[in-house]
Amino acid sequence: MSSIQVFLQIADVQAALNATFDGVSTYTVYGLTLQTATMQAACDYANQYVNGLIGMNITAQDMRFYPAKQMAIDVACIRALVIATGGSLVGAYDYFLGDLRVSRAGPFATAIKSTIEGFKEDLLRQVTNVSTPVKTADAQEAGKVPTYKGGGISP
Repeated sequence: MSSIQVFLQIADVQAALNATFDGVSTYTVYGLTLQTATMQAACDYANQYVNGLIGMNITAQDMRFYPAKQMAIDVACIRALVIATGGSLVGAYDYFLGDLRVSRAGPFATAIKSTIEGFKEDLLRQVTNVSTPVKTADAQEAGKVPTYKGGGISP
């Protein structure tokens, strides 16, 4: 593969995350800010990731193109959200002490975790759509395959 195929741009990630842009250099998602360079880095990584999986340039007429594009969007969005949170979700969880609920994860952390999980699940679906189908055989079913029983052939 001679060059990296571009599946997405910053605008695709901005739309998927419903992020706002200040018109200069800052994107905002869930109240967190990301610089344009960070968004571009997430896009570049996602494009390289998908190119590595596919191993060749494909056109929009190829049935794998749009799942590949969605894979790139999912990867870029996950990276952007993880970078935006900066590890602020570490240790954010809810637990119960008898009837008392102790909440360390507010709606903010829960929303971001749910969004990341959604992108992850979609990424797994798209990887399946892009992958090459393979036929396999089950050794337990070998007795059901017609085989030569001998006779009928002369030397």
